Amino acid sequence: MHNYPPTFPHAISEIFAKLSSGYHICIEDGDIYRSLTENADYYRNLFNILGYRLSDGVDGIFYFLPTDERINELSKRFTAFMAIMYDWLADKGKEPVTSLTEEHFYLNQLPHLTVEQYKKVMSQLDVTNEKELLKIVNGLHKHGFLMLVDGSLIKFRKTVSRFVTMFTEVADRENAQPDEGESDD
Repeated sequence: MHNYPPTFPHAISEIFAKLSSGYHICIEDGDIYRSLTENADYYRNLFNILGYRLSDGVDGIFYFLPTDERINELSKRFTAFMAIMYDWLADKGKEPVTSLTEEHFYLNQLPHLTVEQYKKVMSQLDVTNEKELLKIVNGLHKHGFLMLVDGSLIKFRKTVSRFVTMFTEVADRENAQPDEGESDD
């Protein structure tokens, strides 16, 4: 009797390459997403042995969890960019989550450098021109949060729900805290 090694999922190298580069995999990624969902325990165990922690995928998004709690500059820029998009869409009377994933946006029409309150936020991150804004957009593209068509058309992917979840959690925490002027008597 022969002891053959178990069959490895077909997309293992592609999945590892994407995840280790910071990419977020969702249903829009087709075959590699299917391989991940069908073999999630296998991948989780394998990546754990290699020193990586795979997200649980409950929200339909797979990514490597950060190894420390420090927020790097790239994360700050991504978060600020997405928070501005969320706020801008809400101010326009749109439902931000639906609008982000169902609409498309042009780089030169984004509010980040044209609306005064958003310009101030971006300048604190040293983003004061379209070239710097494009670096953030390209980073979001590289990490699987959006598709960039012809260098100017932005289509957000379902993975942006990670930001929306984070914004909702922060808002819920703030709403749960008593106002400073309230007393507990």
